[in-house]
Amino acid sequence: MKPIYLIVSMLLIWGCESIEEGLPTAEQKLVIDGAIEQGQFPVVYLTLSSGFYDPVDSMNLLDLIVTTARVSVSDGENEEVLTLFRNEGYFPPYYYRGTALRGVIGKEYTLEVRSRGETYTATTTIPAPVALDSLWFLQDGPSDSLVNIWVRFKDDGSAVNRYRSFTRIISKNDRYIPAYQSTLSDRAFNGESFRYPILKQPADFTKVAQDVYFTKGDTVNVKFCTLDQVHFDFWRTLERELYSAGNPFGSSGNEVESNIRGTKPALGVWGGYGASYHRIVLK
Repeated sequence: MKPIYLIVSMLLIWGCESIEEGLPTAEQKLVIDGAIEQGQFPVVYLTLSSGFYDPVDSMNLLDLIVTTARVSVSDGENEEVLTLFRNEGYFPPYYYRGTALRGVIGKEYTLEVRSRGETYTATTTIPAPVALDSLWFLQDGPSDSLVNIWVRFKDDGSAVNRYRSFTRIISKNDRYIPAYQSTLSDRAFNGESFRYPILKQPADFTKVAQDVYFTKGDTVNVKFCTLDQVHFDFWRTLERELYSAGNPFGSSGNEVESNIRGTKPALGVWGGYGASYHRIVLK
């Protein structure tokens, strides 16, 4: 999991410099990236937003990490104050995590963050997970060594369902990474058996056409998740902005929807996942 607003901001800022003096200063906001899934402890990343023309270097990036907040999660019966952990394996190296409270399917979870004299809250639920019926791969990439992973599952026709997928390539990824165009709604296939390709998140969004395929010989873990409406709306609108306006001077004109509410405006999301796990060997 990554603090997505900070990462998107960095993609847009790198390589750009201020070309004009006297530009307005962007209001700095707290960025919350938190999630909880069944059987797992809640995890929350806290950073600060960065202005388009702010300098970008290692020291400035570290200054955007929030390590002095009070972060708590409640299920309506029990509340836990999360502990700050450090992991130098990826950025940001600090995150807040529970050690006692674990996610339970069907429960509602409230996040509270107190930082710099302000209070922020958000609520989410963990829907029942949906298991994939089957996984397979097809050699439909631009070369013989590149393949797409396809999945099939049965949608529940009694409710509106929303899905999000992640992949982790064994020996290459140390965590699950959201798929390219990771969100999916059952609006077009409610109650039906549905199949679609899960695409790899490209390392370079300027080379999407060449970088969404997996490589023959890899072993890939797939995490297939259900999520509630508010959580889904955040990732859907964020991906629409990222994919349709993938340059620093363009925008889709749509606001990224957030469920974070506070005494001051904030960015980000607090979301629950009902997750099922699967593995496929590409050979």
